[in-house]
Amino acid sequence: MRYNACDMTRSAEYELPVKVDRGAGPALVLLHGLGNNHQSWGYVLDALEAENYGDHRVIIPDLLGFGSAPKPKPAECGYDTEDHARAVIAMLERLDVSDAVLAGHSMGCLVASRVALERPDLVSRLVLLGPPLYKRIPRGSLWERIRHADGAYFTIFSVVSRNPKLTIKAAKLADKLSPLLQGMQVTRATWPAFTSSLRNTIMSTAPFLDVTRLTVPTLLVHGKLDIFVVKRNLRAAARRNRGQVRFISVAGPHEITPLQGKMVAEMLLRPKQARHLSLFSVVKKHFLAKREA
Repeated sequence: MRYNACDMTRSAEYELPVKVDRGAGPALVLLHGLGNNHQSWGYVLDALEAENYGDHRVIIPDLLGFGSAPKPKPAECGYDTEDHARAVIAMLERLDVSDAVLAGHSMGCLVASRVALERPDLVSRLVLLGPPLYKRIPRGSLWERIRHADGAYFTIFSVVSRNPKLTIKAAKLADKLSPLLQGMQVTRATWPAFTSSLRNTIMSTAPFLDVTRLTVPTLLVHGKLDIFVVKRNLRAAARRNRGQVRFISVAGPHEITPLQGKMVAEMLLRPKQARHLSLFSVVKKHFLAKREA
């Protein structure tokens, strides 16, 4: 029998740890990506703190299988979007949170979208940063699979999922050599959750369809230097759900850098200005604030 993350009899076992709970007011809930933990939001949290959290309550958990969250065996939990979403929904109910702004980074976008679909009463809007959305499952020979972007990514993901030692070593090296990265956590302890989430959450067309069915205002954010996201898939999802989903492209890579942290804080606190947000405007505001201080 396959158990879901938040089956009623197992919800206590899968209780997500709330690592950050600061401020007061409407909730901003931040969901990290694959192979990360809550610390990946550090630059965003710093920017929010500088504005006294914008009179919001900021909540950041570790997702199922990562950080200090429960790590059920893959035989008990498939680590698909439904499993992750049900664990988040249980956390929101436990914290008595509703009408939250839900922000996701990478895989966290897919979890946030599923939460909004299953419980739109808990979500006021979504901010999705670098969502890995795929429209097709690759078929055929290696050449036929890698001819299209979706197939190329799936091929790379398949190699990663079959090589735990190499992937863990590469993650450690990236963490050591990239001082701007925060919250990276690909270890032997998180490997079952990492590889299962990769296969069952990211390597799927279901998240693309989820975005096209959202009923809450949603901002899809693409980093112009993001090599992990297929830009045209984000545009296609936004076109299919014009009533709720907007697409913007901003400067920056896939991971959240200090400058991106400030940009994301602006998107969370001032959504009406998001379309006109630019790296220059964020830098200008930052230096003006430092001069006034």
